[in-house]
Amino acid sequence: ADVAVLGTNGLTVEHGLTTPDLAEAAVKQAIIAASHRVVVLADHTKLGRVDLARVAPLAAVDTLVTDSGVDAAVAAEVEEAGVRVVLS
Repeated sequence: ADVAVLGTNGLTVEHGLTTPDLAEAAVKQAIIAASHRVVVLADHTKLGRVDLARVAPLAAVDTLVTDSGVDAAVAAEVEEAGVRVVLS
């Protein structure tokens, strides 16, 4: 795929993308591996949250699209990690 667009249950700089479902993590890992670019859609409640299964490190993500409720410091931390943050 040229661009993968994924959701996530949790996203932090330290743990990357996470989900409570091991099977979902495996599928998303395969999608990311087969894609040139990765866009993650996650509302502000997902940022700062960590779940059981790691999907990918944050370095695997090119762009994060989130809502205006995101904490500015959290958005800045994600951008400092090299991810473009788009507020919608």
